[in-house]
Amino acid sequence: MVTKALFFDGNNFYHSFREFLRKKHVDMSALARVLLGGPGIKYYYTALPEGLTVHEGFLKTLERGGWRVRRGRIVGDKEKESDVALAVDLVLWAAKGLPEAVVASGDGDLVPAVKVARKLGTRVKVAAFKPYLSHRLAEEADEVLYLDALPWEELLYGRAEREG
Repeated sequence: MVTKALFFDGNNFYHSFREFLRKKHVDMSALARVLLGGPGIKYYYTALPEGLTVHEGFLKTLERGGWRVRRGRIVGDKEKESDVALAVDLVLWAAKGLPEAVVASGDGDLVPAVKVARKLGTRVKVAAFKPYLSHRLAEEADEVLYLDALPWEELLYGRAEREG
C-alpha cells in the first residue's frame, strides 16, 4: 500500500528556485527523498513550450527515475492544465485513503484541493520557498516545510561526481 506521495509543481519550483538560489541543477531523486522522508510515489507536473528539447531530456530522466510526469500545455505565455492535474491527483489519492501527501508548491490555487484532501483524511505537508508560499496555502496545510532551509549544496545534481 502506498503511504506517501509527492506532488511536485515543476513550473512553480523551477521559477522560485532559480530566483531564490540562482541554481538550476537539482538531484530530484535526492530532493524527493528529503521531502518524502522515505519511499513514496513521485509526480512531477509541468508545461513546456514546443521545442524545448533540453527540458524534455530532463523529464525523460525523471521518468527513468520512477517519477510520473504529467504534462500540461502552454497557451500564449500561460501554463495550463498542470496545476489542475496536480489538484485532481491529490484528491484522487486522498479518496483512496493516502495517509500522507507532500505538495511541493507555493501556489494558492491549490488551496481547494488541499482542503478536500485533508477532509478525506490525508495529512498534507506543503513544501515551498518562504517568499513564494501563498499565505492561504500555508494556513490550510497540516505542516509547512520551507525549502529555503534545505541543505541545497547536498542536493545539487552531480554532487557525487564533483566530490569523487
